[in-house]
Amino acid sequence: MTDTESTARCSKEPERAQQTRTIRLGASGSTIEVLADPAETSGIVSIYRWRMSPSSRGPAPHFHTTFSETFIVEEGEIDYFDGRAWRTLRPGDTTHAAVGHVHALRKERAETATLLMALSPGVPREEYFTELATVNERDLSRLHEAHDNHFVDDHER
Repeated sequence: MTDTESTARCSKEPERAQQTRTIRLGASGSTIEVLADPAETSGIVSIYRWRMSPSSRGPAPHFHTTFSETFIVEEGEIDYFDGRAWRTLRPGDTTHAAVGHVHALRKERAETATLLMALSPGVPREEYFTELATVNERDLSRLHEAHDNHFVDDHER
């Protein structure tokens, strides 16, 4: 079941406290925090924090045609595929997937991991993350296509 909650965030304008929306990704315990949506950044960027539970795996090799992604590891270790090879990212490591570049993330260690995801230009992904937690296998391809996720052969996963 998908669940969302809000927590207060600081704002430059004290009278207008922003809210961090947290999306629960099913029963795994993983969450996505919406830190800045495109409306807050004039469409320049959207920023999300993915708190991966010990059982989270990550997305298979894919690409996007309308936005790039930058990943910054805050906690734990994540394996990143740049379209050619896998490498391990540790806290403080950053990597970037340009528009059209194949990339993937995987977490094989039984520990939590946290990473920031910055999408440019900003794209609203809240609906995608919310639906991803509950979509049935039959509708998964439709969901990915509607949200510009194009998966490629998964031979190296």
